[in-house]
Amino acid sequence: MTKTPALSTETPEPLEQLLAQLAFGSELHFESGFCDHWNLLTSKSNKAALHVVTAGTLWMAIPGRLHEQLQLQAGDAIFFSHSFRHWLSDKPVDEHTTEVDFANFCVPDHLERGLVCYDIAVESPLTANLFQVMPDYIHLPASQQSGRLSPLIQLIREEAQARQPGYQAAISRLSDVVVLHLLRQVLSDDSMQQGLLAALKEPALRRVVLAIMDEPGADWTVDNMAALAFLSKSAFAERCHKIMDMTAKSLLDELRLQRARFLLIHSELSLELIAEQVGYQSATAFIRFFKQREQLSPGEFRSLHA
Repeated sequence: MTKTPALSTETPEPLEQLLAQLAFGSELHFESGFCDHWNLLTSKSNKAALHVVTAGTLWMAIPGRLHEQLQLQAGDAIFFSHSFRHWLSDKPVDEHTTEVDFANFCVPDHLERGLVCYDIAVESPLTANLFQVMPDYIHLPASQQSGRLSPLIQLIREEAQARQPGYQAAISRLSDVVVLHLLRQVLSDDSMQQGLLAALKEPALRRVVLAIMDEPGADWTVDNMAALAFLSKSAFAERCHKIMDMTAKSLLDELRLQRARFLLIHSELSLELIAEQVGYQSATAFIRFFKQREQLSPGEFRSLHA
C-alpha cells in the first residue's frame, strides 16, 4: 500500500528569515455595519491597509481603474500595499458615483453588511521595500485563505458581529497576526507569485532586489548585479528568467518603475528630481520610460492618485 506523505507546514528557511525581519504596526482604523445605499471614497495616507469583510458584500474600486473593481464577499480580505484613494460601496461604482455623507448611511450595529479596516504603519526599511514591490492590492477571497489565516479572519468576523465588551480591542490586537499570516501566504503560495515577489524568496536575487531598491538611481549593470548575487553574468540572467520570467534589464526597469510610482503618489518632488532618483539623466527620458510602461505620463499618473 502506498503511504501518502504528510504535508509540511514549515516555512522555507529563506522565507522564514525574510518574515522574521519584517517590522510593522497595525491598528484598527474603522469598524462598522452598513445600511443600504452607501459609499465611501477613502483618503490617501502614508500607510498600508487591510480590509476584512465581516458580513454581506461590498464593492471596491479605484478612481481611473473602474474596469478592475471587485465585489468582496463576507470573509474576504483585501490588502493594500500602500494607501491610495479607493471607493467602498454597496453597489458597483461608475464615473457618475459621488461621495455621500457617510455618517448618514452607517449604523454601527447593522449586521447584514460589515467591514473592519486596519492601518499598517511600516517600521523598517525592509518592510517598506517588500510592500513597495507587492501589487497595489491583493484580494484574498475567503475560499483561498490558507493555514491559520482563515480561522483568524473568522474570529474577527465573530467578534465584530457579537460586539461583546472589549471586542474592538480584540479585533485590533488580532491585526498584526492577520497581516503576518497574509504576508506568509502571499510569499509562500506559488500560485500567487509574480516577478519581484518570487525574487524575494530566492536569497541571491533578494540581495540584488533590495540593493537596487536602496539605490535605484545608481549605475546598475548586469555585471554588477550578477556580482552582487555571486553569480556569473550568464547564470544571473538564467536565474532571473527561471525565477521571475524576466531579463536582468527588466528587473532593473521594474524596480525603478515601482520607486517612481511610489514617489509620484507619496511625494511632491519634481519630475526632474524623481528622474534623478530612479536613474534617469533627464526628465524627458524618465517621462518616455514611464509612459511606455504605464500608458500614462507621470503627471497624469500623479493627478489620478492625488
